[in-house]
Amino acid sequence: MKKWIGWIAFFLVVIGLAVGGFFLASHFQGETFQFKEVELLDWNDYQLNDFVEQDVVCNDKGCKFKDKDITFTISDVTKLGKQDVMVKMEYEGENFEKTFHVDVVDRVAPEIVLKETSIRIDPNEKIDPISYVGEVKDNYDTLNVEDISVDDQVDASTPGDYEVVYTIKDSSNNEGKATLKVTVRKEKTTTTSSNDKKVEEKKEETQKVTFNYNISGLFSDSGSLLQGKTQSLVEKNIELGWNPTLKITSNMDDAGTIRFIVSKNKIKGDELSAFMGALPQTSAKKVKSGASASFEYTFEEEGTFYVSLVVLNQSNEIIIRKDFCLHISVADEVTDMKIVTEDYGDYLNIDCDFIGGGNQGYYFVVTLMDSDDPNGDSVLVDTDNVIRLYYTKGYTYEIMGMLVNEDEEIVMMKSLTIKK
Repeated sequence: MKKWIGWIAFFLVVIGLAVGGFFLASHFQGETFQFKEVELLDWNDYQLNDFVEQDVVCNDKGCKFKDKDITFTISDVTKLGKQDVMVKMEYEGENFEKTFHVDVVDRVAPEIVLKETSIRIDPNEKIDPISYVGEVKDNYDTLNVEDISVDDQVDASTPGDYEVVYTIKDSSNNEGKATLKVTVRKEKTTTTSSNDKKVEEKKEETQKVTFNYNISGLFSDSGSLLQGKTQSLVEKNIELGWNPTLKITSNMDDAGTIRFIVSKNKIKGDELSAFMGALPQTSAKKVKSGASASFEYTFEEEGTFYVSLVVLNQSNEIIIRKDFCLHISVADEVTDMKIVTEDYGDYLNIDCDFIGGGNQGYYFVVTLMDSDDPNGDSVLVDTDNVIRLYYTKGYTYEIMGMLVNEDEEIVMMKSLTIKK
C-alpha cells in the first residue's frame, strides 16, 4: 500500500468533488442511449441496465457499455410506493438524464433460518418450536421471532414423522416458510423367555446427557443437544472483521469430555472414531457434572473451515456432535479503516489498517488539518515510505487519513486527534 502526504492531494479531491457537483446540476442530453418505460421498480434490486434499452453490463463494481465505463447516479429510494426516481449518466462525453415515475414494490419473501432442519425426540417429549428458530431476515421490513406463526403438527404420544411449519409475512404480504421435520421414536422392546413363552416388556429410550452450548464471536448460535438426536450441519458465510475470533462456551449436565475441532478439511465420522488428537487444531477439556468449558479460535486467513463440537462420556464414547461449516472471506469493498500510530518518543509512525478491499491496491494519504504547534507546517514527514509526525509535547495535532484506490478515488476517510 503506497503512502502519500500532502495538502495538494487533499485539495485536488475537494476540487474534483465540486466539479462533479457542477456537472450533476447541469442539463443532460445525448443520442447514444434510449431509456425504457419503467413503471415498477423492485426494492433494492435494480441497476442502471434496468433503465436503458442498450446492452449495458453491470456488476457490483459499476456499469460498462462496449467495455467502456459509464458514470451514473440513481436518486435514492428510501421507501415503497409511487415516487420519482432520477437517472443521470455520462458516457464518452455525452450526458443523459430522465425522471421515472415508478411504483417501488417489494416482491421478496422474508426468510426464516432454522438452527436445525430435522430432529428426533422420545415419546411424550415436549419441544419448544420457537427455540429452533435462529433468525429472521427480510430485505425491507424489520421482523423478529414474535412475527412468526407456528403450525405444530407433532403428536408426541404417537411414533412417526411430523412437521412444524413456520410462516411469516412482511408488510407487502410476501410470505416466507420454513419446515422443521420431527421424528417421534418408537418405544424400544426387549424380549425374555419363560416356559417357552415370549413376554414383551416396553422400555422407553432415555436421555442421559444434555449438552447446552452458546456461541458468540463471528456469529451467534445457541441451543441444546440431546443424546441420540440427529443434528444437521450449520453453514455460515462470514466476512472477516477486526477480531475474527470464534468463542464457544458449553455446559454439561453429566461429567465427560468436550472436544473442539477446527479443520480445513471436512471431518468424517471415522476420523472422529479414531484418535481425535491427530486432527488439526484440536483441544479437549474434561468437564465435571454441571460445569462449563470455553474454547476459542482466531481465523487469520480466508477459506472454508469445519468446526466440530464433540461430547464424550466417561467411557470415551461419542455421545453427541455438532458441526459448523464457516466460509470465511474478505469483502471485495473496504468496509472499515482505522489510523494506527506507533510512538518512538519524538515522533509517531502513522499507518492505516483496513478491512476488505480484496486484492486491490490502495494509497494512504495523510494531511495535517489543524494544530496549535507553531511548527505545524513541517511536522509531517515521509521517510522511506513511512509517514511520521514529529510532535512536541503539549501541542494538539488533528490529522486526516484517506484511503485512496488506484483510480485516485477516496474510498474512506478517518480523522485522529493526537496530543502528547
